[in-house]
Amino acid sequence: MTVAMSPGRVPASEVGRGTVTEAVLRWAREKPDRPAFTFVDYSEDNRGRATTLTWSEVDSRARAIASGLRARAEPGDRAVLLLPQGLHYVTAFFGCLYAGVLAVPLFPVDGAGHRDRIVGVLGDCAPKALLTTTALLAATREELAGPFDVLAVEDLEALPPTGTIAATQADQPAYLQYTSGSTRQPAGVVVTHRNLMVNARQALRAYGVVDEVSPVSWLPLFHDMGLVLGMGSPLVFGSETVFMDPLAFLYSPIRWLEAMSGRQSVLSAAPNFAYDLCVRRVPEAKRSTLDLTGVLTLANGSEPVRAGTVARFQEAFAPHGLGADVQRPSYGLAEATVYVTAARQAPVTTAFDRAALAAGRAVAPVDGQPSTTLVGHGAPVDQHVLIVDSATDEPLPDGRVGEIRVSGPNVSPGYWSGGERDVGVFGTTVTDPPAGLPRDGWLRTGDLGVRHEGQFYVVSRIKDTIIIDGRNHYPQDIEATVESVDSALRDGHVAAFAVDRGDQEVLVVVAERSPRTPREDIDLARLAALVRAEVSTHHDLRVHDVVLAEPGTVPRTSSGKLSRSLCRERYLEGSFAVTA
Repeated sequence: MTVAMSPGRVPASEVGRGTVTEAVLRWAREKPDRPAFTFVDYSEDNRGRATTLTWSEVDSRARAIASGLRARAEPGDRAVLLLPQGLHYVTAFFGCLYAGVLAVPLFPVDGAGHRDRIVGVLGDCAPKALLTTTALLAATREELAGPFDVLAVEDLEALPPTGTIAATQADQPAYLQYTSGSTRQPAGVVVTHRNLMVNARQALRAYGVVDEVSPVSWLPLFHDMGLVLGMGSPLVFGSETVFMDPLAFLYSPIRWLEAMSGRQSVLSAAPNFAYDLCVRRVPEAKRSTLDLTGVLTLANGSEPVRAGTVARFQEAFAPHGLGADVQRPSYGLAEATVYVTAARQAPVTTAFDRAALAAGRAVAPVDGQPSTTLVGHGAPVDQHVLIVDSATDEPLPDGRVGEIRVSGPNVSPGYWSGGERDVGVFGTTVTDPPAGLPRDGWLRTGDLGVRHEGQFYVVSRIKDTIIIDGRNHYPQDIEATVESVDSALRDGHVAAFAVDRGDQEVLVVVAERSPRTPREDIDLARLAALVRAEVSTHHDLRVHDVVLAEPGTVPRTSSGKLSRSLCRERYLEGSFAVTA
């Protein structure tokens, strides 16, 4: 029911202590001329142009930004980062912490959807300042108005550096990580200095990092995984992070692989889709130039990890130095800073009887019966994870599906707005916990999982579970079946959900057309018939409606996860035009 992991090889006395500010100051003092952050910019040069800040330069620029912020804000006030990916993001983030101001990592105003989300965040956290770049200053001031200053980071960096750093304690808030839910007002997770430093330590210990590591990332710094990887993990040993814009990766995935090639002790992470993208978009001729022997860990998280993806990526890049134990399926969430569990060895995939799993039991499939293959997400380090009955709050034995609960020093104290939002999420109770574990203070994740033979497996989101005729069905299973029907459907862009039709729940499938397949080449009636037949055969379910959506229209959260709830809303509104 719980896991007691070995403490790992990272000396506990050396990492995860104190505040984020103290860590930056330490490396500025001990490694002033060592590279700290290198941004590779592909916007003007297709080969990439690298610009580096040393630890002393990070410290100096953060002091200057802190000087400007302290003239406008008090310790505990908030400053929202509306910045593109780059070095200004790094210095702005640390500058806020130097000033004792809570950083609120976001993204530039770009389109109505982004603006609406930003406006929601501003209403929730009531900032004193918005930080952007000189190039975006006028547009940001035009789009957003309120009782706050809109400032260019370049102007702040030009100020005389302050000699005074705000006094902060480890349990004081450092930043607000706004969650990516799309059907409710944004909720800002309070992340303390201790949360970030401890979680960075936990993740490195889980991945077996014992000395300086080389983080390489294309993940957005406003996302929890991108922030902890890009700005949290280098604080542990004073390492150098190499990063790029997410669009640079999406335009040419080999750029990520090239950034890792030839380096030692590389740590990186990405959602599942990114690994599939590398397999599809990096041909063998380009793979042959890669040397991935120095890659220590590639975490796969943020969205469901697929066994097929893991296998395809390994097959494609093992000939170019990728070790068999490098891929590390991982599980986490913003409310726990990010990292909760991770594989500490080669990925483990297990087939479970599908009907039994839906009924809450993880057992091996009987010959000929439908099965569901899940990828193990390892175990926690320096935190506790339990599988509990969400109705009774009682711990469940191994092999039983229940809600994942988390307890540890990485768990946030709550949402910024607190109150009712915290209720039922933070500080929940576990009835009769195992010896040595607390009864109170557990984080309710809202995810279903199971522990089987020492591995935690993530099964589904509780709110996404489809219940028809009294039987549970996990949407990921149905979506995987639908994706396999025809190459005209886009992998990772299929949503299955239930809607109320009078006196019963019925199943709806919304599937994006692959951009490589013209709409006129698709026989919609035939495609819908195939979908219905496959879902009926493999899941004993009748599909009420099949929707073929245009590329890019199946909604995702800001972190790239499929948003089934918003997809359901849009379906009910009639936003998807073509059904069969």
